[in-house]
Amino acid sequence: MTSKKELVVGVVALASIGLILIEYFTSLSFSELLAIMIADGLIIFVLLLDLLSRSKSSGNAAQYLIRHWYEVLALLPLALFYLLETQTFIGAIFRSFRLFRFFRLAVAIARTSRALSHITEIARKSHLFYLLTVSTTVVFIGTVSAYVLEVDVPESKIKDLGDAFWWSLATVTTVGYGDIVPVTILGRIVGSILMVAGISILGVFISSLGAALLRAEKEKRLTVYEEAKEIVVKKLNNLETLSEIELEEVIRLIRMLYRMNRSS
Repeated sequence: MTSKKELVVGVVALASIGLILIEYFTSLSFSELLAIMIADGLIIFVLLLDLLSRSKSSGNAAQYLIRHWYEVLALLPLALFYLLETQTFIGAIFRSFRLFRFFRLAVAIARTSRALSHITEIARKSHLFYLLTVSTTVVFIGTVSAYVLEVDVPESKIKDLGDAFWWSLATVTTVGYGDIVPVTILGRIVGSILMVAGISILGVFISSLGAALLRAEKEKRLTVYEEAKEIVVKKLNNLETLSEIELEEVIRLIRMLYRMNRSS
């Protein structure tokens, strides 16, 4: 069951991977590096709260954390690597054995696994995989069609497959920068088809994702309803042994079940 909370956590974990790539592959000023460290710290805080929440609800927090050790590894912040690298002695040892690169890679893989575990479930329930397949196919067909129809036309701005791909992707996503446009009639017809296909794919994606989230919320409410109902039945079977506080709790649960049943 995929909830809105899991969707947020999945997106946050995915964003953390982007921060790792930016910090590793680009040259940043101190202020830019500091901003990335702060953003990464906030992401780590969200992931930590989610991990603690799931470990607590599992019933055995220690065993859960051991079983999901890679999620604990994913909580290592980028600031830790920066601090270690700036230490003369420790940094020299780590660099000599390329340990910084290893640990960065391990954290990136752990965060990727954390993100994919959520994104895959979301994709499955929202039919995102099928939509991505259709979208990729449409972009590919548009790219090949634009290249074949436009590459030999002197006044065309589509000179190679890269130009054709850029135009096809911009058209399908309905961005339409206008820097590259087809000049032939057949090329414009292909562009029109891509525009309609892009709008259709986007509409189906939004409706499928919305339906998946609503279905998940409904399943969650049903689970809570059944669990509360089971608790009430057990309490009522031992009614003579209940204290006054427990009796009030049963009454509260019955009222909650009544309201949930009426609202559904």
